[in-house]
Amino acid sequence: MTYTDKVKQSKNILNTIQSLKDGEKLKVTYGVGFKGEPNIYTIHAYMGSKGEMSYSIWNSFSGMNVESIGYYLMSTYTFDMMSQKTTYTFPLYELNIIK
Repeated sequence: MTYTDKVKQSKNILNTIQSLKDGEKLKVTYGVGFKGEPNIYTIHAYMGSKGEMSYSIWNSFSGMNVESIGYYLMSTYTFDMMSQKTTYTFPLYELNIIK
C-alpha cells in the first residue's frame, strides 16, 4: 500500500476523531483477539489544560494517551507503575468505526 493510499483510507477516521468535542467518545475496532473476535477500543476526547483537544484510547480495562495523530498514524504511550514507558502506533487505516 502506498503512502497516498494510506492517507486516503485514513481520512474518514482522522476527520471523525478530530471532530470530537470535549467528553465525547468514539468506538472503533482494531485487530482481533484470542477468540477471533474484533478488539473494541474507545477513543476519548477531552479539553487539555492549554485549551487544545487531547485524546486517549481505551480497551475494557486499560488505556493509553494519544501523543500525536498524523495523516495515517496515531502514536500512543503509557507509563506503568515502575515508570516504564510503553508506546504503540495505531495505523488509522486499520481502525473501523462502530456505529
